[in-house]
Amino acid sequence: MKNKVLILIVSLVVLFSTVLWAGGKQEAPAEEEPVVVEEAAEEPGGVVVDTWEIPFMNVLTGPIASIGEYLQWGAERAAWEINQAGGIAGKPVKIIKIDTGMSPEKGSVEMAKIVEKDYLTVLGPVPEPVIMAACPIAMENKIMAFTATTSYEYAVQFFPWSISWFAKTEDKLPPIVTRWAQKNPDMKKVVQFVENYGVWKGMADAHTIGLEKAGVEVLDDVDVPLDAVTFGPLIVKALAQDPDGIIFACNAEKVAKIIIELKNRGWEDMSKLLVFSSADDAALYTTGGSNINGINIYNYVDPNLDTKRWQDFRQAFKDDHDGIEPFSLSPNYYDAVYMVKEAIEQTGITGDPKKLMEERKMLADYCRDIRDFKGLFFNWTNKGGVPTDKPVYLFEIQDGKKVYLDMVKGSD
Repeated sequence: MKNKVLILIVSLVVLFSTVLWAGGKQEAPAEEEPVVVEEAAEEPGGVVVDTWEIPFMNVLTGPIASIGEYLQWGAERAAWEINQAGGIAGKPVKIIKIDTGMSPEKGSVEMAKIVEKDYLTVLGPVPEPVIMAACPIAMENKIMAFTATTSYEYAVQFFPWSISWFAKTEDKLPPIVTRWAQKNPDMKKVVQFVENYGVWKGMADAHTIGLEKAGVEVLDDVDVPLDAVTFGPLIVKALAQDPDGIIFACNAEKVAKIIIELKNRGWEDMSKLLVFSSADDAALYTTGGSNINGINIYNYVDPNLDTKRWQDFRQAFKDDHDGIEPFSLSPNYYDAVYMVKEAIEQTGITGDPKKLMEERKMLADYCRDIRDFKGLFFNWTNKGGVPTDKPVYLFEIQDGKKVYLDMVKGSD
């Protein structure tokens, strides 16, 4: 056995030697070419992120958490649609949920965390107390904050690192209130129930401008305390001025309870009760029920729009909210997510952390002057961070649904 192994080894050695020698001359083995591994060049302007992450500073706990819930729902719905269609520039988008409640302190802490990360922009903050505490941090660190639920008067303080979702309150609201007054030509004196929260007092002041333009006498406002739970004395104060029309600029549940009490005290002409847009919330309908049939309300979306995009949104919202129709502000952050998508894709933003400050500015600049943006309900154009042609609608409420009455747009 050992001899066989030895013979095999000798044979292999002889064979190898034959390969190296030819005609008595030794041939040097061919010199191997060095293997060069080329790194794939980064495509100019190519996206480098795996996922576009967008933080949303929202109010998900506390007394107005119901508003925060449907704002969040709208943003998540947009992200879902975008991802179903291939993402933003081919990459998925993810909404990062951040609850600040109504705490300015928490808002400041969360915004300080956000600006230190590689986020291009931030949705929110919501609501106004958090906006005032957190947006100076966003402004200082040059990151766009989409304050899509507040008024121009709040948002403008943080330009160019915010945009206003609405025109100036004094330009936007008076015309629709004037139209309401004109539809009730026998209405001569109007009183307002006003809750001094956030932008609501400013909205009430704009109502006054619209009433005066229609030649209606504006009576003394009735202040609605933030902690009010009974409304009899407030109603007595209002009716003592002998109004024939009433506008409500207060919390949705309070509006519903005041209307019920007014009816119990003999109020009959429901068309002369006007509810402002911020009260277009679940509590108005669940608390008010059939008692609010016939009242008027203004807001910024027309639920009767017949497009597939809106009807899909509407049905999905109803499916997730026990059949309740979408509220006035539900599309705001839906549209904001789509605006971010357009800005990224149209400017060639890559998400590269090395270009973070440059690309934050690219996104902000694009959105401030976006043209013909295709929102859920209508197209609009921004000029210097302010929309130029968004409409405001007037409706009558019947059995929880909005029946179209009128609309004003732009500078009408």
